Amino acid sequence: MPPATTDIRNDGDDVRPGAVDVPDAPAIRITGVNRVFTRGGSSFTAIRDVHLEVQQGEFLSVVGPSGCGKSTLLNLLAGLAKPDGGTVETFGAPVRGVNPDVGFIFQRDALLPWRTAVQNVALPLRYRGADKRAATEKAREWLARVGLAKFTDSYPHQLSGGMRKRVAIAATLVYEPRIILMDEPFSALDVQTRTLMEDDLLKLWSASRPAVLFITHDLEEAVGLSDRVVVMSASPGHVIGDHVVPLERPRDLLEIRFDQQFTETHERIWDQLRTEVVRSRVD
Repeated sequence: MPPATTDIRNDGDDVRPGAVDVPDAPAIRITGVNRVFTRGGSSFTAIRDVHLEVQQGEFLSVVGPSGCGKSTLLNLLAGLAKPDGGTVETFGAPVRGVNPDVGFIFQRDALLPWRTAVQNVALPLRYRGADKRAATEKAREWLARVGLAKFTDSYPHQLSGGMRKRVAIAATLVYEPRIILMDEPFSALDVQTRTLMEDDLLKLWSASRPAVLFITHDLEEAVGLSDRVVVMSASPGHVIGDHVVPLERPRDLLEIRFDQQFTETHERIWDQLRTEVVRSRVD
């Protein structure tokens, strides 16, 4: 199967043809979206009447209790699923089929074990028509940017968890998507490695500023990384809070957690999130 960072066909849908952007449109606009799953003759509403915008160049995190539909939103934006109501747009154009504007970084690194690091990073470029030499050269450049210049010919099993995650990030950023969707990408890493990876992500993101929609269960991570943090309710998920993070950039994530504004923002969001976490356990 192709790596998760490349275009994936979805039930016969083609990759969305080149749509004309609407000037100054948000990178992401989700309007009144519902998503219903049917299993064994019964229906389950994952998200209901979701409204959300992410501006171009904005880093937005979504937090909420387990099962509130956070990952469902990412699948809709990537074109891997269709809404049962409402509209999903990127740069003012509706998402129909797999979305070429989007890069997707999953919880698991999704690297091909029989390919070296440089081959994994070059693969999305090859899928997009680049010749082998140019793709390999650009892949080597990106591996150097994520600190893995000495490991270009290593296979995934020869790399640590943090190193594999760096390869996965390089394999997404190498083709310069205008939107990056991230589904708890650092959740499997130890605390120290996780903080270093978050810091590296911000440095890489700041170079080109794609729009980012970041899913996490870690509120500290959300506040540290983001321009805004959106809170979703317990299932069926919908947006109940939208919080601006008043922290200047660039940020040092190793130190920022001691900042008073960080603490106040964290407390304000947790006051809202806590209720939904408790409600999800009761339900």
